[in-house]
Amino acid sequence: MEYVKKTAEGIAKHALEVIDRINPEQVELMIGCITDSESTFIVGSGRSELVGKSFAMRLMHLGFRVYVVGDVTTPALTDKDCLIAISGSGETKTVTLAAETAKEVGTRVVGITTDPDSTLGKNADVVVNIESKSKVPWKYYTSHVLKGNYDDLTPMGTLFEDSTHLFLDGLIASFMVRLDKKEADMEKLHSLDR
Repeated sequence: MEYVKKTAEGIAKHALEVIDRINPEQVELMIGCITDSESTFIVGSGRSELVGKSFAMRLMHLGFRVYVVGDVTTPALTDKDCLIAISGSGETKTVTLAAETAKEVGTRVVGITTDPDSTLGKNADVVVNIESKSKVPWKYYTSHVLKGNYDDLTPMGTLFEDSTHLFLDGLIASFMVRLDKKEADMEKLHSLDR
């Protein structure tokens, strides 16, 4: 239990510090992008995709039309839609390709990444900067962000993915307040296998 507790505390502390540094203007632009769009599409790869799917499910529970890129029932993007693209490095090929394709058809792109200067960041209309370690070495992370001795216990993109997950769950709470939705409202759109 020692490592479970120590790692959970480190991840939670890190996520709170990272979320506190996110530019609120970019968050408002992200919220506007989602609420003003006919459909929201979400793309990620690996664990970032799982975080994105979790966010997609909650948006659906709030009544938004949402799709995950790569699912067989996902339609084509249009200029009335929004793409949420999640990549720690901002260089994941499937994610950057989706962002570039979206830009070509006029879809607004929200990039969630550790690197605003990455390929994803450069193709995004809105950039939510999650200042965490991703799978690639990052000098700012090692010299300024990491406090404590839990680096090896949060391998590769763990801190980015967990911080992003908590940020997006907080964003769902913000949508609930803005839309005056309660848990009971969301349960009506929950799956039948509960």
